[in-house]
Amino acid sequence: MHFNIETDHKPLIPIFSKKNSDDLSPRLQRIKLRMMKFSYTIVHIPGKELFATDALSRNLQKVPCKREELEAEINAFIQMITNSLPASSRRLDELRAAQLKDENWQKLTDYMYRKDGRQRKKLIHYAILAKAL
Repeated sequence: MHFNIETDHKPLIPIFSKKNSDDLSPRLQRIKLRMMKFSYTIVHIPGKELFATDALSRNLQKVPCKREELEAEINAFIQMITNSLPASSRRLDELRAAQLKDENWQKLTDYMYRKDGRQRKKLIHYAILAKAL
């Protein structure tokens, strides 16, 4: 899988683009060696265009937050995203009806709600989504 690395630090471009690493410091050689197992392209993006990384590099003040407040905020965010989906109520009803007819869906719900522990172990990754399913 090939991916792009975006950086606002221009000196990194030749370091990670050139094949020859003889003139690099030992620390940079180790980093470059670790990166050799990946397929990537490194590109320069001006810092003013890298909003997420700029925000992540800030030293945020710790604000005490109660679990209930956090859950309410997350649920509100999920609801906002769900409401903005380009699917009408009619389309969602069609999807639910098709889902109920689907054999795999029927097996999944059957296994999830059955008390047979062996079958439930096979589907443990669905367990956290059981209420949503």
